[in-house]
Order: sequence, then structure tokens, then C-alpha cells
Amino acid sequence: MIDGVLLTPREYECLQWAAQGKSDWEISCILGITQRTAAFHLGNARRKLGVTTTRQAIGRLAHSGFSVH
Repeated sequence: MIDGVLLTPREYECLQWAAQGKSDWEISCILGITQRTAAFHLGNARRKLGVTTTRQAIGRLAHSGFSVH
């Protein structure tokens, strides 16, 4: 849970990889999913966190005390 928002394990996982500088395409290769699916999960995470960019979502993740490698 990030600031009271519950993310799915896959949304959190995609966000963690994005925090490490990985693109949608790189995340898709790492997780064995399509690029569209990776973008979908990141989009859901952004929407749930009430932000417009993945960078903002990563900031919320870091601010909440979750480890951002």
C-alpha cells in the first residue's frame, strides 16, 4: 500500500522496475509480458496514485517509504 492506495503486485513490480530507469519495453522483456501490458500496469498505478507521470508515481513510492532501488 502506498499512501493508502493498494496496488496490485504487478503494478508495484512494474513501478519498481520503472524506478530503476527501465522503459515499458525493458519491463516487458524482464517480466515476460507485452510492452502494452507493462504500460497498462504503469498506467493503472499512476491513475490509482492520482498522478499523471510515471516519475511522479515513483516519487510517491519513494516518499511512502517503499524501497526504490
